[in-house]
Amino acid sequence: MFHKVLKRVFIVASIMLALFVLYGYKFMAIAGSAPMSSNSWQYPVRLGDLRVGVHKFLGAASRVTPELEEYPESGVTVWFDREGRVTKLNFTGEAGVVYATASFSPVISNQQVLFGLTAHTNETEFRRIFGIPVKESYERSTRVRELRCIWKKEGYVVDALFVAAERSHEGKIFSKGTLLWFEVFLGL
Repeated sequence: MFHKVLKRVFIVASIMLALFVLYGYKFMAIAGSAPMSSNSWQYPVRLGDLRVGVHKFLGAASRVTPELEEYPESGVTVWFDREGRVTKLNFTGEAGVVYATASFSPVISNQQVLFGLTAHTNETEFRRIFGIPVKESYERSTRVRELRCIWKKEGYVVDALFVAAERSHEGKIFSKGTLLWFEVFLGL
C-alpha cells in the first residue's frame, strides 16, 4: 500500500515538474529569452503577463483596444501582443499631466517599477541608475523641447521623456529634468 502511494506521489511530482519546465520554456520564448532578474522588477504586472492578470491588479481600463489598455488611476498604459500578453508598460511621470486629456487624466503612481524607478524619478536619478543613454535626442512638443533618452539594462529597454527646460502647467512649475513618461519593454 505504501509503495502505491509513493508511486502516485512520484508520478504527480514528475508531471508537475514537466509542466513547470514546459511553461518556463514557453514563457522564455514569448519574452524573447531576456534575463529578468527577480531583484530588478518590482511592479505587480510583468512583461509577458496575460491580459486577465493585468485586470487582476489594475481593474477595469478606461480605454481598451486590441493593442493597449489605459489605466489612469494607476498612471499606466499597458501594451499587448496578438496573444494578449504584455509587451510594454508606459508610466506617466510627474510632468505628464501637461498632456492629460478628458479621457486620460492620470494619477501619478509611487509604485516602484524596476531598478527602483517610479513615476516621480527625475532625469538625474535615471542617469544615476542607468548611466549614459544608448540614445539621446531632443524632441519638440507643441510648445517646448523635451529630452528623450533610451537605456538598456539586464534585457530591458527603458525609453524616457523629460522636460528639457522649466515648464508650467495650470500654475504648477516643472523643472528641467522632470519626467513626462517612461516605457519599459524587452530588448537586446
